Order: sequence, then C-alpha cells, then structure tokens
Amino acid sequence: MKKNKFILSRRALNQIYISYIRPKLEYASIIWDGCSEYCSDSLEKIQNEAARIVTGLTRSVSLEKLYQECGWESLASRRISQKLCFMYKATHDMVPTYISDIMPSTVGDISSYPLRNRNNINMPVFRTVISQNSCIPSSITLWNSLELNLRTSNSFNIFKDQMRHRISPAKQVPSYYYYGNRYLSVLHARIRNNCSNLNIDLFNNHLSQSPYCNSCNVIEDAEHFFFRCNLFTRQRLILFQSTRIFHPLSIEVILHGVSDFSTDENITIFSAVHKYINQTKRFE
Repeated sequence: MKKNKFILSRRALNQIYISYIRPKLEYASIIWDGCSEYCSDSLEKIQNEAARIVTGLTRSVSLEKLYQECGWESLASRRISQKLCFMYKATHDMVPTYISDIMPSTVGDISSYPLRNRNNINMPVFRTVISQNSCIPSSITLWNSLELNLRTSNSFNIFKDQMRHRISPAKQVPSYYYYGNRYLSVLHARIRNNCSNLNIDLFNNHLSQSPYCNSCNVIEDAEHFFFRCNLFTRQRLILFQSTRIFHPLSIEVILHGVSDFSTDENITIFSAVHKYINQTKRFE
C-alpha cells in the first residue's frame, strides 16, 4: 500500500485494506483474542500505519483524529463485537452441535430460585488466567454484561447492527472526502487535521521555531492561509468566485464541508479548495 500511496485513490486504498489486509489480521480472531497486550498492540500498529497511508496523515496526528478521518474501528473493539455475535448465534441455535454442546447452561436452568441473573450463562470455574481468557469463557463474560433486551434481539442482523453502533461506533466518512486529485486531497486532509506544512502546524509538532507567516508576520493557521494571507489574493478571488453560492464561507465549511449540503454541492466546494491549494503552490 505504501508504494501506491500517491498513485491509487483514497477509495481504492481504503478498499484494499478492508478487503484484503484486515481479514488476515482478524482471521479466527475470537479464538486468539486472549493474546498478550503486546501482540494486540502490534496488530493495532499495523492498522494505524494503514490508516495513515489511506488518509495521507502524518504520525503527529492523534489516533483519535486518525480514526475519525478514515472512519475505522480499532481491531480490539471489532473482536469484542465478533465475540458477542458468536454468543448470539450460540444462544439462538445458530451454531453446529459441537459448539452448542460445550456451552454451559443458564443460571435459571440449574437453579430453582427466581434469581435476577437467571438469564445469564453460568460461568465455569477455571484455575488459570489463560483458561479464563480463552474464547468461550471470555465471550460468556461479555455476553452476561449485556442488557437482556440486546441479548433477546429478534434477529441476528438487528443484534449485529446494535453491536456495531454500541461497541465500535465507526464514523461514516463523507463521500466527498474521496473526491479529487490524490495529492491535493491529502494536503486538504492534512490541513483539516493540523499536520500540514503550515507554520502553526509545524510549530505545534516541534518542526519549526516560529508559527508566523513568513510574509504577514501573523500566525499562519488554516484560516490565515485561506482567508487573509496577502500572498494569495488572486487565488483567493478565484476561490470565492467559484463558491459564491455558498457564501459566507467559513474555515469549517472549507475543511469539512456541510453535512446538510448534497454530495455534489460539497464536491463543488472541495474542488474549489483543491484548486486554491494547487494554485498557491504553498506546499511545494
């Protein structure tokens, strides 16, 4: 993926990771989820690097911002969701008998008392931590912690959808983030996430001694670059003319678009922004 970082589109890179790489990182994941923290972190680092390649963001961006930009969930949260989906199938007769036969009974099945936790699955006693962290015991622990109304969802698809929003609430990335020339799109994303070559970003990331614009002697942030810098007056006029139906513009609109606008309207804004970035030659 790294070799094709500026050759393939963001959409193509995203699809390559989702379709070909992530399945390898998650193969039989509910079985080995009790792995060491070191191994789990190593897998997360692979995904983090893939996210940087897809979005074009640098290592100075926090993981929270990185995942918001690419719309992915952590591998650890996905494994939790997969374990709970496995338990739903196991408790609703949707698994082979060799699995259902080794599932413990519920508390209500082995006790005649009307206990509050009668719907929980009885947890066997294990002597070692390794046994407790193995697939079925750890999955039972997660299952028993769920609310009863979730465990009794009418269908697997409903349950899976609820888990997707509850355990790993991935952000839906706007389709217009995938628009345009790959290099200009990366520059736009870096400005959006404060890891660009604007002096304020370089200064905050300890890569420059001054946050000030070399021409205007004021802090060179995104708002200054797009709206105030006297070096780019002509390019700014073209930007404003191209987006006049969306005025008044704000830095929020330029960087993130407007959720209430249509995809085509946001693409019009992003196209003008990319053209402005290219014409200023600020990042060459």
